[in-house]
Amino acid sequence: MTKAERLKQMLNPACVAWIGGGGMAPAIEYMAANGFAGQAIAVNPTRTEIAGLACVGSVEDLPFVPDLAVLVIPKSGVVDTIAGLAAKGCGGVICITSGFSEAAEGASVQADLIRAAGDMPVIGPNCPGVANFLDGAAFMMDHFGNHAPAKGVAVISNGGAYLSDLGCADRSQPIAYLIGLGNQATVSVADMLDVVLDDPRLTAVNIYFEGMTDVAKLSDAAAKAARKGIPVVAIKGGQSEAGSRAAQSHTASLAGDAAIASALFRRFGWIEVSTPSEAIETVKMLSYSALPGGMRTGFVTSSGSYAVLGGDLAEKLGLRMDPPDPVSAMALDAALPPYVGPANPLDISDSHGWDQTDQLPIYRAFAQNDYDLFVQVMCYPPEGGWDMSTWDATTSALAQAKGDRPAAFVNTLAEALPRTVRERMIADGMAPLQGIEDGLRAVAHAARYGKSRNHLDPEAMILSDPNIVQTGPPGTTLSEADAKTRLTGAGLDIPRQWVVHGPGPLPEIPCHCALKAIVPGLLHKTEAGAVTLNISADDLPDEISAMTARLSEKGLEAQGFLIEEMIQNSVGELLVGIRQVPDIGPVLTLAIGGVAVELLQDTSTLILPATRAEIKNALHSLKLAPLILGYRGRPSADPTAILDAIEGLCAYAIQNPDIAELEVNPLLLTQSRAVIADAVLTLRG
Repeated sequence: MTKAERLKQMLNPACVAWIGGGGMAPAIEYMAANGFAGQAIAVNPTRTEIAGLACVGSVEDLPFVPDLAVLVIPKSGVVDTIAGLAAKGCGGVICITSGFSEAAEGASVQADLIRAAGDMPVIGPNCPGVANFLDGAAFMMDHFGNHAPAKGVAVISNGGAYLSDLGCADRSQPIAYLIGLGNQATVSVADMLDVVLDDPRLTAVNIYFEGMTDVAKLSDAAAKAARKGIPVVAIKGGQSEAGSRAAQSHTASLAGDAAIASALFRRFGWIEVSTPSEAIETVKMLSYSALPGGMRTGFVTSSGSYAVLGGDLAEKLGLRMDPPDPVSAMALDAALPPYVGPANPLDISDSHGWDQTDQLPIYRAFAQNDYDLFVQVMCYPPEGGWDMSTWDATTSALAQAKGDRPAAFVNTLAEALPRTVRERMIADGMAPLQGIEDGLRAVAHAARYGKSRNHLDPEAMILSDPNIVQTGPPGTTLSEADAKTRLTGAGLDIPRQWVVHGPGPLPEIPCHCALKAIVPGLLHKTEAGAVTLNISADDLPDEISAMTARLSEKGLEAQGFLIEEMIQNSVGELLVGIRQVPDIGPVLTLAIGGVAVELLQDTSTLILPATRAEIKNALHSLKLAPLILGYRGRPSADPTAILDAIEGLCAYAIQNPDIAELEVNPLLLTQSRAVIADAVLTLRG
């Protein structure tokens, strides 16, 4: 069997062995409560039964070869037990036990585990288990909710708390799979994503990443999701310094840079969210509503306050609320009271009472507009509070009037939407969303995904193995002069330059210049007094002598001096950085040059290779991009020259995988050129 076939068998096994002690009882009971109909047995040398399962004394005594074994035993016995299961032909193992690579001194034991497993997949170690609620196969070390959907979402996570949040929330989330992978010793997120995508009952996938591994295969799975039209909702932990430290101690996986993770998600066409509640509402919108084809939104509310607040938030999130067209406006005028006008957002708080029959003409008139989707924003009373019939009437009227177009009901407060109401809305084809901000974000995510889905290029998502360089620490950093010599050979625009070794004699230099000392390992030349700008040729000898003295006072010695032509009439600067990221490959970062990049954190990141259109979009996404593109009558840099320079640098980095980092800061922009004024080039160690 292939690895994928074995993983599918592990998700829906016919026979299971639980290996451990009495602490497994709640997990075995959870398995039974979810309707597991296959064979199950426990392995324990001192007990005759655990939670109703008969026990045998050892793996060797098992009466069958298990499709799945679940290990809840001390770390000291894990490696030998896994070796015994592999020898017996076990289909695969879920290793709940912790204390491996996520712990001090645990990496070598995890390496032993991997060797003992051989070709047998091991989910974990240090994981909460997996559950396939579609087929009643739950093997988890805690209670993660009761689910029995006909179709739904696969949630894949490193850790268990995220799965518990999504599994146990009372929000009508359609959970099909909960898959906790822990340390990903032999089974990665990419492996499981590839497997669950083959289930035709899947409506969406939600992945919580702490560490990102096996990125080449992950890109293949992303392409598979795009071909099948299955949306993926991603959330990345470890984005702050504190979060990164926590991720390291939790799963011992490298917590990648947040900007790189976001760039990867964009390349894959995935929806990125930032909280579990936003993830829940987004997968509900993707599962219960038809997929919107665009951002044009018909917004209805029963409150002037939420017409204002909700409309502000919806517009900020990118939803378009165009006014009713003339035909619809005329029909709305006829259906609404004289003191209520046709609008979008449409406030119907005082119109015609609350009878559904009276409401229906209003919604039908509003639905004449060519909106891509409808959103209704209200707040239901809690169960046992006010009579809900008036709320039911207006929500049912919209559900009837919308036809087959996508629609969502957004309850302004997350906790106040009764389950019976949610179930009715789901039956009516409306996604019942909870919390105004999370709900409207979910609507915007679905609309943006629906608008772009048919334009996704699965082949462009794939990161080929040759581009994914397993880089070590950076090695040699070339001098600026040597770096620019290499870039000149690649056809890039470099200022005229001369290298000298002292104040004289100097070559004939026909322009004002910049003078830079060549000091090995000195990256911040300005702070060391190793740069002087706008010097005449006559003043160069004296400035070289003065610079030599300044450096000597700091204990530095120049190996030479780089003299460069000063570029006149610049209109702005860019930072262009390219670095090799382990497991991913070359990554491009753009920013407006100067101190703005540090003060504003205004950057844009792309995974390479990238198209010219993608680079252009990344450039224009910078908040300060207007400063170099003619803002308020300022001179504009040459857009063609900018893109030519960035593309040239990207091509050079891709063609030379010995480069660990290449930073151009600044790329000096004029109305006709994009000139590499400074460059740092570091080779791989």
